[in-house]
Amino acid sequence: MPKNNTAKYKCVTDSGGYRFLFYCDVSDAHVYTTKEIYGGESKESALLTAWEGEASKHFNQCHKCGKWVIDAVYNAEVLECVECAPYEAEPKYCKNCGVRLEKISSACPHCGKKLIYEGSANAIDRKG
Repeated sequence: MPKNNTAKYKCVTDSGGYRFLFYCDVSDAHVYTTKEIYGGESKESALLTAWEGEASKHFNQCHKCGKWVIDAVYNAEVLECVECAPYEAEPKYCKNCGVRLEKISSACPHCGKKLIYEGSANAIDRKG
């Protein structure tokens, strides 16, 4: 498994400190923003403090590819992201935005992205 030390992130420098915004590696959903980290730490050291301190608790790591993902795009039955182990049936959550899906549809009612069904790598139109 490739080693990803943290999920995707954006660093914001504010008044002498660092704040990190962490994102799901599959859906790009914003998951967690840290408090500002001060103390003369380097950016790399502040990132490690932020990730190990609180941010990592909000993610699952795929046991196949190493991506850090939210619950909505994590197939907990096999401990892999939905890119490595797609859901076998209709998903309960949109893999793009994480919204709970109430009915079968070809697109997410919240973000409009096409939904993936039946373990397909491509979206399949479903009558909803």
